[in-house]
Amino acid sequence: MNDKQLAENILSLSGGNSNITGVTHCMTRLRLSVSDNSVVNTGELEKLPGVLGVNQVGSNQLQIILGGKVKGVHEAFVPLVDVQNDNQGSSEPEKKTNLFNRFLETVSGIFSPVLPVIIGAGLVKGLLFASMFAGIVQADSQLFSFLNVFSDAGFYFLPIFLAYSAGIKFKCNPYLAAMLAAIMLHPDLVKMMSDSSNLSFLGIPIVSVSYGSSVIPIIFGVLFMSYVERYVTKFLPAILRTVFVPLLTILITAPIVLATIGPVGKIVGDAIGSGIISLYMSPFRIVAGALVGGFMPFLVMTGMHNGLGPIMLQTISRYGVDYILALQVASNSAQAGSAWAVFFRTKNKEFKQLVQAAAFSATLGITEPALFGIHLKLKKTLVPVVIGGAVGGAIAAYFKVTSLGVATGPLIGIPLFIGDTFVWYVVSFVASFIVAFILTNVMGFEDVPVEELSAPIQTSEMVDVALDQEIFSPLSGEIIQLENVNDQVFSQKMMGDGIAIKPIMGKVVAPFDGVVEVAFETKHAIGLKSYDGCELLIHVGLDTVELDGIGYTMHVKKGDTVSTGDLMLEFDIDSIQSAGYDTTTLIIVTNTPQYEAIEKTNNNHENIGDKLMKLVAKD
Repeated sequence: MNDKQLAENILSLSGGNSNITGVTHCMTRLRLSVSDNSVVNTGELEKLPGVLGVNQVGSNQLQIILGGKVKGVHEAFVPLVDVQNDNQGSSEPEKKTNLFNRFLETVSGIFSPVLPVIIGAGLVKGLLFASMFAGIVQADSQLFSFLNVFSDAGFYFLPIFLAYSAGIKFKCNPYLAAMLAAIMLHPDLVKMMSDSSNLSFLGIPIVSVSYGSSVIPIIFGVLFMSYVERYVTKFLPAILRTVFVPLLTILITAPIVLATIGPVGKIVGDAIGSGIISLYMSPFRIVAGALVGGFMPFLVMTGMHNGLGPIMLQTISRYGVDYILALQVASNSAQAGSAWAVFFRTKNKEFKQLVQAAAFSATLGITEPALFGIHLKLKKTLVPVVIGGAVGGAIAAYFKVTSLGVATGPLIGIPLFIGDTFVWYVVSFVASFIVAFILTNVMGFEDVPVEELSAPIQTSEMVDVALDQEIFSPLSGEIIQLENVNDQVFSQKMMGDGIAIKPIMGKVVAPFDGVVEVAFETKHAIGLKSYDGCELLIHVGLDTVELDGIGYTMHVKKGDTVSTGDLMLEFDIDSIQSAGYDTTTLIIVTNTPQYEAIEKTNNNHENIGDKLMKLVAKD
């Protein structure tokens, strides 16, 4: 299954175009904002080839774990949905969530696009220090100076990158946001602030603050700028906006940010950094390290780990080092250790392949495939992961393991930890790995069974390769060509080829002998697979998922065997139409690529049991 086909299947099983309000991605996850999580077929999503796991967060967030395939699938997914998409690969949902979830979404939305800069700068810094310790690079050499510039630039000018990302998140001009950050970092302003503490702009006192490498001031500054820009745009005539919106936005925002918002943000950020350092200088650091290292998987599940990013960057900008990354690495290593234990114990060959990829990824430092594809699936392995992460986190905290930047680990992050505490970094993540590996073997887990059909085959054995297939009409009504259906997902055959029927009676019967693979809880659709390999979706009505089952009666469930003509579903045409929905029913061959041709009826009307389509399989 290629990226486009996988994207189409994900869209279908996520409730279709009408259920998607936003789409973005991170390093391993396709993140969808959905109108209704209850219509998402999580079980079938998890079975898709290439999907390592599925995570639902709150009532309107869906995360599809894809590992290294995520970028290609995201690029294929975006054109399929009617949402606004920016060049960072994200779109923002209009649906409101609670304040805490909105905060996490905002932090994630701002920092995720900037991660390549943060990781790149951090690793260059790590390699520089590793080269110094190895005697390869001398501190007084030009090579050192160049590499130092390469790494410092990413951190010093971080406010500009954050400003652009925040501009997109707060829905204001991202280039004006970047300009605001550039003003705060301008060499002349830096010199003015260093030379004098009594600065003013038109009588407004400007506080002397250094904003290089800062995080919080620019985020709050851009948030304020977004309101200024909207206010100015609203009250200016359209003919004047091109010139005066940028002018007034900068002239109003910059002085206020430099006078109040920036300094306050700097104070808050420094206080956070000082608090973290104070904690790590106290006897309580062991407990804190164990708690963070142990419960990190649950922070990732809920998205709360995104709140740690600004804190880590703040301590780096103020003190040059971070203490939290080592605790995250301890958790990562525990997940890797447990995953490798599962790899050696599982008897399911298909699951074993997934586990191997996820375990290797976690060893490098990317844990989402292991977390969502293994530990949440098996559940029992979470206990060794928590204990292993806590042990490694306590060790890292006790010995005050520091990192020079923000990336991931254990293996990828090694250059970041080169220094006085490097040995304890290795000890902490190795201890996490070993503890989790041993405990997983000792405690065991319930292995993923090799999937078998849930009911006996009555006419022939199910086949993996599609054979020729005849499909008989599952309902009576007017034939409509798929291209004329008022839904792009179906009319553009994103889910596959097929035919549509405008029903005259509310009964749906089995179009062939086979097995019910999906029986949607909203009762508006059924997925079937014939014994000859045809995969068929019968979707009654357009956007009728929104009815939440009202007007529908389902007579089958997942795993049932059906024979041609068996009653599967009944629906009330009048009530569905009265609610404002189109009852046009789609009969879609979802594994269309496996067929050489699909021969459709030439009739304008078909009754239940009439020959509707003939599928000619590829040789």
